[in-house]
Amino acid sequence: MNLFSLAFVLLAAVVSNCQEGVQSSEIQKIEFGTSFGMCLGYCTKVVTFENGSVTKELTSRNEDQLKRTCGDFYNTDELFSTINVQAFLSLEEIIGCPDCADGGSEWIEITTAQGSKKITYEFRHEPEEVKSFIGELRKYYDQLGECE
Repeated sequence: MNLFSLAFVLLAAVVSNCQEGVQSSEIQKIEFGTSFGMCLGYCTKVVTFENGSVTKELTSRNEDQLKRTCGDFYNTDELFSTINVQAFLSLEEIIGCPDCADGGSEWIEITTAQGSKKITYEFRHEPEEVKSFIGELRKYYDQLGECE
């Protein structure tokens, strides 16, 4: 193996393990959302937890309906500390068959300084590894309602 090949292998190993040691204290932002392919009204809804606040954005496929946004102050550090980051990072990016037969999809994306990871799964069929954490996210998703 020449020096160039060895350097490439070492660089690849470092990059692939970039988020492996991430701790919950390093989380900068979490987004949690739902989407339905065959839908009227606000079909995509996203809750973002970042910088001590939570915001919800509702988006319609109907160009006549404006986006709706609402939010509140929130202790994001407390929420971020409840996720098992390593379990989340070990999950596949797509789980099951999200939005097949218009069953809807849910997703969660976690962003750190090292990058971000998003997993998408069938609506209300979250992976066991993050089930309790997603339950916490849903509380705020539901609490913010339809941003009226």
